[in-house]
Amino acid sequence: MAKQKKKRLNQNIVLVALSIAIIGLVFFVVSLVRLFQKPASTVMIKNGELINYEEFVGYIIRDEDVVDTSSYDGIVKTAVSDAERVSKGAPIMNYVSKAEEQLMKKISDLDTKIEQAIESQQTIFTNDVKTLDSEIETYIYSNLRNSNLLDSTKEYKKVINEKVEKKAKIVGELSPAGSELKSLIEERTKYETELNDAEKAVYATKAGLVSYRVDGYENILTPASFSELTIDYLKSLKTTKDQVVSANSNKVKLVNNFCCYIAIPLGEDGLEKITLNETTYLRFESTGERLIPATVEYMSTEEDGILCIFKINSNVEELTKYRKVSVDVVWWRTKGLKVNEDVIHYTELQVPSGEEEVIQSGDETIIVETSGDANVTKTIKIPTVTVKKAYYDTEVFVKILKSAKGFVILDNYTVEELEKMGVSQEIIDNRGTIKLYDELLVAD
Repeated sequence: MAKQKKKRLNQNIVLVALSIAIIGLVFFVVSLVRLFQKPASTVMIKNGELINYEEFVGYIIRDEDVVDTSSYDGIVKTAVSDAERVSKGAPIMNYVSKAEEQLMKKISDLDTKIEQAIESQQTIFTNDVKTLDSEIETYIYSNLRNSNLLDSTKEYKKVINEKVEKKAKIVGELSPAGSELKSLIEERTKYETELNDAEKAVYATKAGLVSYRVDGYENILTPASFSELTIDYLKSLKTTKDQVVSANSNKVKLVNNFCCYIAIPLGEDGLEKITLNETTYLRFESTGERLIPATVEYMSTEEDGILCIFKINSNVEELTKYRKVSVDVVWWRTKGLKVNEDVIHYTELQVPSGEEEVIQSGDETIIVETSGDANVTKTIKIPTVTVKKAYYDTEVFVKILKSAKGFVILDNYTVEELEKMGVSQEIIDNRGTIKLYDELLVAD
């Protein structure tokens, strides 16, 4: 009897060992097959932002006043830099009469002689002079070399001349009395004093940004002209998109630096996407990925679409260079779990049929039955993703919050949402969820 029990025990041990071996073999074969299979394409869930936008052409409208300089004769000697802010009553330009032009030529000739005298003078220069030399070299070899715009080149030349003049005065102070350099600088100072006495200043009539980019539309495209503007009129303007308006030192205007307006002809569906007084975002080429808050100030319906005028309170300085620009209108932006839309497929479920109710889940519209005979069912489709695990895959219902440009923002369904859709309690209890950095299989 004892021998039979021992024999059966040994047989059981053998069976258990054999079962473990078979299971191990199956696991090994499955793992080996997985190893040599072509790896499935996957994407990782990451936090991201989804922006839905459209590209348009915008026309810039500003509160700007052209300064009357018709009573000023001569040439401009000094001026405030373009797009620099000034207060009311501040000098923005200094004119010298034609009678003083000879003085300016004498000063220019002296500048050449002073520079030659500095080069020939054997003096150990101070750190201030060495710093100025370095700055001058930077402007000559870096800024001027990389600039293709005539306006920028003129501005750089002005800065260089100012630095050369400053350097000359410092070096002159180090020179011994009676030296050629000191004599030249003293002569230049005398001419400059005479010139300053002959100057006539132009003063700012209001606070704002100084701009020399006068294009003739300052009194046409104004905040008071909204109701008179049409899409056809804006398209007829003789302006080029994204072209910098040329600066003219003999013309100057003062621009409200707190805000400006962008008139944008939208498509016929503009009213469906945006409403009056709504706040959205604009994006310009000069702002990169940075979005500029904008408020809808005015809208008018026309045969060709909707004319929408946005108000912005930032990036005003940069836009003083332009009249017509490329602009993106951002309809909405959402942050969350972002993935490619290729991971989405749909699971069909049979749910109890009854009275229909429409459930809006993000961008998805799902029609479900809320009451009726439980034996009568109806098919619904639920967005689903496949989450890849180490040795198995699992299907997870997901809620699509937003979709655009081939991407989606996802979230997990709540128990209440699934119950309302008619999903059985068993499926709800055993459902999976998605989380940050999960790997999702791309749907076939």
